[in-house]
Amino acid sequence: MFGFFKKKNPETLLDQLNASTVEMFKPILVNKKHLSDEKIIEIVQTVMRAFKEAAESKGETISGTVLINISAKFIKVFDISEPEFFMEHLKYEINLYLTSGLRKDYL
Repeated sequence: MFGFFKKKNPETLLDQLNASTVEMFKPILVNKKHLSDEKIIEIVQTVMRAFKEAAESKGETISGTVLINISAKFIKVFDISEPEFFMEHLKYEINLYLTSGLRKDYL
Protein backbone atom coordinates (compact mmCIF):
# COMPACT_ATOMS: atom_id res chain seq x y z
CA MET A 1 0.00 0.00 0.00
CA PHE A 2 1.68 3.18 -1.25
CA GLY A 3 5.08 1.59 -0.72
CA PHE A 4 5.08 2.35 3.01
CA PHE A 5 5.47 -1.27 3.98
CA LYS A 6 7.68 -2.26 1.12
CA LYS A 7 10.90 -3.75 2.43
CA LYS A 8 13.90 -1.69 1.34
CA ASN A 9 17.30 -3.15 0.74
CA PRO A 10 19.76 -1.59 3.15
CA GLU A 11 22.30 0.65 1.45
CA THR A 12 25.82 -0.15 2.49
CA LEU A 13 28.67 2.27 2.94
CA LEU A 14 30.21 0.80 -0.24
CA ASP A 15 26.99 1.53 -2.15
CA GLN A 16 27.14 5.13 -0.94
CA LEU A 17 30.82 5.45 -1.85
CA ASN A 18 30.21 4.04 -5.34
CA ALA A 19 27.26 6.40 -5.88
CA SER A 20 29.39 9.38 -4.80
CA THR A 21 32.21 8.27 -7.10
CA VAL A 22 29.87 8.09 -10.09
CA GLU A 23 28.29 11.43 -9.16
CA MET A 24 31.74 13.02 -9.04
CA PHE A 25 33.15 11.64 -12.29
CA LYS A 26 30.16 11.18 -14.64
CA PRO A 27 29.85 14.94 -15.39
CA ILE A 28 33.41 14.87 -16.78
CA LEU A 29 32.32 12.58 -19.62
CA VAL A 30 31.57 14.34 -22.90
CA ASN A 31 31.76 11.68 -25.61
CA LYS A 32 30.77 8.63 -23.56
CA LYS A 33 28.00 10.14 -21.40
CA HIS A 34 26.17 6.83 -21.26
CA LEU A 35 29.10 4.95 -19.77
CA SER A 36 27.79 2.60 -17.08
CA ASP A 37 28.25 3.40 -13.42
CA GLU A 38 30.11 0.12 -13.05
CA LYS A 39 32.62 1.10 -15.77
CA ILE A 40 33.24 4.49 -14.16
CA ILE A 41 33.93 2.79 -10.85
CA GLU A 42 36.21 0.28 -12.57
CA ILE A 43 38.23 3.06 -14.24
CA VAL A 44 38.63 5.01 -10.99
CA GLN A 45 39.59 1.90 -9.03
CA THR A 46 42.10 0.83 -11.68
CA VAL A 47 43.79 4.23 -11.74
CA MET A 48 43.85 4.69 -7.99
CA ARG A 49 45.11 1.16 -7.36
CA ALA A 50 47.89 1.53 -9.94
CA PHE A 51 49.12 4.83 -8.51
CA LYS A 52 48.85 3.64 -4.90
CA GLU A 53 50.89 0.53 -5.68
CA ALA A 54 53.48 2.61 -7.53
CA ALA A 55 53.69 5.03 -4.60
CA GLU A 56 54.10 2.18 -2.13
CA SER A 57 56.93 0.74 -4.23
CA LYS A 58 58.69 4.11 -3.85
CA GLY A 59 57.94 4.32 -0.14
CA GLU A 60 55.60 7.26 -0.78
CA THR A 61 51.95 8.03 -0.19
CA ILE A 62 49.65 9.87 -2.58
CA SER A 63 46.86 11.82 -0.90
CA GLY A 64 43.22 11.10 -1.64
CA THR A 65 42.80 14.52 -3.24
CA VAL A 66 45.65 13.86 -5.65
CA LEU A 67 44.28 10.39 -6.47
CA ILE A 68 40.94 12.03 -7.31
CA ASN A 69 42.71 14.56 -9.56
CA ILE A 70 44.59 11.76 -11.33
CA SER A 71 41.39 9.74 -11.75
CA ALA A 72 39.62 12.75 -13.26
CA LYS A 73 42.39 13.09 -15.85
CA PHE A 74 42.10 9.40 -16.72
CA ILE A 75 38.30 9.59 -16.99
CA LYS A 76 38.94 12.26 -19.64
CA VAL A 77 41.46 10.00 -21.37
CA PHE A 78 38.96 7.12 -21.40
CA ASP A 79 36.29 9.49 -22.71
CA ILE A 80 38.31 10.43 -25.80
CA SER A 81 40.09 7.16 -26.55
CA GLU A 82 39.76 3.44 -26.86
CA PRO A 83 40.23 1.21 -23.79
CA GLU A 84 43.53 -0.10 -25.15
CA PHE A 85 44.98 3.41 -25.36
CA PHE A 86 43.69 4.18 -21.87
CA MET A 87 45.62 1.20 -20.46
CA GLU A 88 48.78 2.03 -22.42
CA HIS A 89 48.59 5.62 -21.23
CA LEU A 90 48.11 4.47 -17.63
CA LYS A 91 51.25 2.29 -17.92
CA TYR A 92 53.15 5.25 -19.39
CA GLU A 93 52.05 7.58 -16.59
CA ILE A 94 52.93 5.04 -13.90
CA ASN A 95 56.43 4.65 -15.40
CA LEU A 96 56.76 8.43 -15.59
CA TYR A 97 55.76 8.72 -11.93
CA LEU A 98 58.23 6.03 -10.91
CA THR A 99 61.10 7.76 -12.69
CA SER A 100 60.23 11.46 -12.38
CA GLY A 101 57.55 11.85 -9.71
CA LEU A 102 54.00 13.10 -10.07
CA ARG A 103 53.08 15.54 -12.79
CA LYS A 104 52.48 19.03 -11.45
CA ASP A 105 48.97 19.10 -12.96
CA TYR A 106 48.00 16.13 -10.75
CA LEU A 107 48.75 18.11 -7.58
